[in-house]
Amino acid sequence: MAYQLTEDDLDTQKEWGSAPVRAARNPNPAVLQALMAYYQEGLSRWEQLSQRERKFLQYYGPNEGVCGAIWGTYESPLTAAIRAKLACNVNFLLALGADCNGISAHDLSDYSVRFLRGRDAGIDVSSFASCPPRAELLATAKAKGIESQLAPLTSAELDERRVGFPRFWTEPNVPGQRLRMNTALTALEVAAQCGYEELFDIVHTAGAEDSSWRSTSETQEDSPLEIPSEAPLSKLSVSSPVHQAIASGHRSMLNKLFKTYNYCPNYRPLVAPTVALPPLSFAIAQCDLAKPGVRECISDLFAHPRLAPHLRTPVFEIHPLHFATARHDPEFLVWIAASIPGGHATAGRTALGHTLLHVAALPLTGDHTAKTRPAVERSIHCARTLDYKWLQHSQPSPRHLKYPRGRFPRSTAVTNPLKQKPMTEAEQAAQLATIKLLLEWGGFDVRTQDIDGNTALHYLAATLNVGSETVNVLRAMDGGEEVWQSSKNWCGLTPKQLMEE
Repeated sequence: MAYQLTEDDLDTQKEWGSAPVRAARNPNPAVLQALMAYYQEGLSRWEQLSQRERKFLQYYGPNEGVCGAIWGTYESPLTAAIRAKLACNVNFLLALGADCNGISAHDLSDYSVRFLRGRDAGIDVSSFASCPPRAELLATAKAKGIESQLAPLTSAELDERRVGFPRFWTEPNVPGQRLRMNTALTALEVAAQCGYEELFDIVHTAGAEDSSWRSTSETQEDSPLEIPSEAPLSKLSVSSPVHQAIASGHRSMLNKLFKTYNYCPNYRPLVAPTVALPPLSFAIAQCDLAKPGVRECISDLFAHPRLAPHLRTPVFEIHPLHFATARHDPEFLVWIAASIPGGHATAGRTALGHTLLHVAALPLTGDHTAKTRPAVERSIHCARTLDYKWLQHSQPSPRHLKYPRGRFPRSTAVTNPLKQKPMTEAEQAAQLATIKLLLEWGGFDVRTQDIDGNTALHYLAATLNVGSETVNVLRAMDGGEEVWQSSKNWCGLTPKQLMEE
């Protein structure tokens, strides 16, 4: 007996998924088949349907999902079936003409435009609304002096860093950080994320677009993507199947992407220029190293004959070793440095002038600095954290300046910006061990200043409850005491003044 659709099956008002999405993730394939038969039968009587009936019928198509910024989610029937690991439903949807990419170019472009460098700060809190066209946001960026998305940091961007507490590896407003929506992914990325190799093959065979992910790093260009409709869909994604497979620790899937589909081990999603981490840096900086399979994926990256181990992030020019140092995990840092040809000496400096020694000395977040001291508050504006979730201000920079300390809107749930977090003994020990390792390797000058004129000692002096031994180790370096007493940052302050104020 054929499956009879229920009122729940046809309900279009449920917040937890459209009717086709719910049916696609249902392990009983008869539900999806009955719903699509209902849809096809309605199409066959299109001319006889009323306007109201036509309106409701569209909610049952094979591509109809709760999809887009307005709903805060990007899930189509196809991606729902992939997540549920239901090959029968995937094949059925594709046979009915479902978009094999699992997401429209419009939705993917609207999501990724929120990652453009130089966008208006309002875009960072634009959940449940569509963004202005890409060309309009690019014009906003150009008005700020950003002629190219991959051009060096402008003086205005550097000035903005001094009114917030940005991470050393990206801009003050971390792209996507404040969005109350899930990440927009294509069907191939979802299959890679879930580690479902059979479903990846099915969707790929159906014609899913992946041209950008198969390109080499040398062919990547600074494309403004002013006409998204003419850009390959894969180029509009802020991720890639390789990134998703690594994050989930799916080693077998990762190797399939490399060996069967010739995916590039160096792909950087340049549509998100300030967080366009190549796979190696992404694995080191953004993945849970305790998750099974992640470290093995890193090993496989190093074993890839085409890996560019020294490939930096665009704009901020962060080397994989800068990310590894930021973890304050000497054992992990030793492994990464030993796996990279040339070792630690190849890391050099970032676009902000940070050496590995600077990174090791940075405070974890703004909450770990002595910001009640005016000198520290003026001088120190850089965090070591790799955590996307940490927020220093309730509003994106420079909007936070509208709200003096202690006078945030009641509706905003935010940590008091004056909250301070002294280093724990374990954190002190980890920092000291990391710095001692760097000094054991050698090649670092304690006199080196970053773009704000800060040395590693400036950052240590400004950190709450910093270990005295750690400070003394750097002061004992050649020129260390001179730096402590006399080296002035852009505010004209020495490490000694920051510590003793």
